Amino acid sequence: MYVRIAGSIRRDIDSGRFQAGARLPGSRSMAVALGVSRTVVLMAYDQLESEGYLASRSGSGTYVSARPAGAPAYGMPVEEQVGIPEGPRLSRLARRAVLPTGPAADPPAPEGEVIDLAQPRVKSDPRSLKAWVHHLMALLRRRDAPDFPELQGAIELRRAVAGYLGVERAIEIDPDDILIVSGAQQARDLIARVLLDEGDGVGVEDPCHWSVRHTYEAMGARVVPCPVGPHGMDIDRNAEALDGVRLVSVAPSFQFPTGTVMPEERRRALLQWAYAQDACLVEDDFDCEHRFGVCTTPPLWSLDRHGRVIHVSSFARSMFPALQLGYMLVPRPLRERFLAVKWLADRGSMSMQQHVLAACIASGQYLRDLRRIAHRLASRHRALHDTLQARLGSAMEASGSVAGGSLFVRLPRLPCSATGVLVAEALARGVRIRSAERFHRTPPDHATLVLSYAGVSEAALKRAATRLAEAYLAVADSAGWTDGSESGGDVVAHADVRADR
Repeated sequence: MYVRIAGSIRRDIDSGRFQAGARLPGSRSMAVALGVSRTVVLMAYDQLESEGYLASRSGSGTYVSARPAGAPAYGMPVEEQVGIPEGPRLSRLARRAVLPTGPAADPPAPEGEVIDLAQPRVKSDPRSLKAWVHHLMALLRRRDAPDFPELQGAIELRRAVAGYLGVERAIEIDPDDILIVSGAQQARDLIARVLLDEGDGVGVEDPCHWSVRHTYEAMGARVVPCPVGPHGMDIDRNAEALDGVRLVSVAPSFQFPTGTVMPEERRRALLQWAYAQDACLVEDDFDCEHRFGVCTTPPLWSLDRHGRVIHVSSFARSMFPALQLGYMLVPRPLRERFLAVKWLADRGSMSMQQHVLAACIASGQYLRDLRRIAHRLASRHRALHDTLQARLGSAMEASGSVAGGSLFVRLPRLPCSATGVLVAEALARGVRIRSAERFHRTPPDHATLVLSYAGVSEAALKRAATRLAEAYLAVADSAGWTDGSESGGDVVAHADVRADR
């Protein structure tokens, strides 16, 4: 309130309504006139006096100060008039950084049901939320409830994560080697700041989520795209292009968006290459905890013997989208450097959420949630995949059948230029889909789709797959791309399975 009063008086002085030397009403009179306490008026007068607008005279009152002609607000003299600057100068990082762009506006959808396979939607499980509220209330009732966050992360959560990784991923880890972060994106940013200088080379899978590539590009790194095949990235195929790079980012256990799994021999070959090249590897464990069955392939972290792997994972999709927490497994020689850089960013991730999550993991609720989610996703995956296979057969190649909530579909007989027509045709039939083209650094020759099914019922997925197949056939027929063999074939699928991350 005193700021508002001071601002009003300041404007009156600047506009000339109150001339230099004019006496202002006494604080008591002003307080009565404005309907506020005298203390508020005194605070306003003191503020204006400190800025040079007013001067108080003992026993006389408060007067408007005489300021030199041309003096601006706060009584600061101006040597000369200058032009209005264009704007603050930006750093190279700020000029390279861009906000994510939303999808292009869809044409009007038909009336009736529209099944959305375009946007990944994670619905919070009621039982998970109930358990979360229970542990949160228990934490708030504690006399020793946590206050400021720990820079490295709450020790209770780090111990819980270490226990979880030992059981689910066969990763033997000391809690001191775990760093809690505000999601996987902060982990990538920290990695780029700790390990990269401008101009350094970084190997990135192609396709991959655009945020992975952009994080390193914004830091000024030289991104080297590495094609992903049916068994993930092949280091032998990419070794020449990766010569001299400092870092390679891979998702060996569930590659997004393709869903491929890198076999153990390729993982060991990648590690041997990293040792020979003096490079580090970022193991992105995105969505691996939502797996359908059992996988025996060990993570890169477990195979590493020389501290070259940084393991990154996140909790957000497991509990509910608002939980922005993740963790990193950091080699001990790098631990102090990562802590120093994180201290510059936020002094520690959200404290209370860390303790509640630790309680959920320790109670077994977290693992029960993962099992339930994986079971639900498996049945939805089968509904979408099997219906598409029955309708399209060899006209499509589908991958992403081991984990997560998305199916990567290649349409080798449909050129990439026809993707927009297919998207429009599918929407006209009541199915919203999205192209996977934005995840590619090098545009593919044929149409590719990422179909998100986590938030859609099995019955709706079967209807959506049928309509999508009809849309594909309509587009292919109209352009003469069909050859009569679109049904009855086999769909390429990768079936290595496990419920872990």
